[in-house]
Amino acid sequence: MKHQIHASFIGAGEIGSALAALVSHSGAHVEQWDADTSKVPNQKSLAEVVTSADVLFFCVPSWILRKAMEPIKLLLNKKTICVFVSKGIEEKTNLFIHDLAKDILPRGQSVVLLSGPMLAEELVDGHGGAACVGTKSLSDLKMIEHLFSCDDLHLTHAPDVKSVAVAAVLKNVYAITLGIAAGLNWGDNRKGWLCSEAIQEMIMIMNALKADPSYVLSQAGIGDFIATGMSQYSSNQTLGRELVEKSHCERKSEGCQALPSLVKKLGVKNMKSLPILSALHRIIEKGTNAKSEFETLFCG
Repeated sequence: MKHQIHASFIGAGEIGSALAALVSHSGAHVEQWDADTSKVPNQKSLAEVVTSADVLFFCVPSWILRKAMEPIKLLLNKKTICVFVSKGIEEKTNLFIHDLAKDILPRGQSVVLLSGPMLAEELVDGHGGAACVGTKSLSDLKMIEHLFSCDDLHLTHAPDVKSVAVAAVLKNVYAITLGIAAGLNWGDNRKGWLCSEAIQEMIMIMNALKADPSYVLSQAGIGDFIATGMSQYSSNQTLGRELVEKSHCERKSEGCQALPSLVKKLGVKNMKSLPILSALHRIIEKGTNAKSEFETLFCG
């Protein structure tokens, strides 16, 4: 009898539940686990959910990823593929997701990044999504492709895992700027200008961080940047609007959390040639006026 694939999901929030539903279409056996037991009726123990998994999806925010992974690392089967949907930089270590995973997981454990326009609300409504599968392993890629129908999730192989991780962070950060533009009631012409300038800055940052700049044009980069920058469902876009209305952050988003670490990684010299990122940093970290900053950016 052919082995039924077991796919387990750590985190039963919107994206975890949406992806779990899509994977169930493949005929895989799906389990979910969440620290909030009310999210998963009849939830099995963490040990049961982890040890049975052929593929283990981590669908938690980057700022709690280490805490989520620590009790799991001792339960993992050596052959389990660990898939990370999280996008960010750990504040204390300044590690991108792929390096954070390697720092915690047992040596040799398969690490895959899944990154692209995957707004949970649209996945649930059957509108589909797209993602880069960040892995060098063709067998891991084949497994992930088996779990998703192309109608549900259009997948693209992305062998440079670091570049997927960096592009995913940049799209979150710059998506906030499109939220600010929306909050300022900028028209499409100005938004078009902003997108063009933001993409150029992302390419410069990829080069500065020794990542492949072509990944800015991938689903992990511009694909997700457009989706999350324009969507009413995006926390980064919503945060940008709130910065205009309230002049400060009242919510957590991956972009807002990653910004200070990204600026630190780039250093003063690189920041001088990144006017949009510099303006965003002043708005979020120093409380400067978003309208004034963006008018100065546009009029230049």
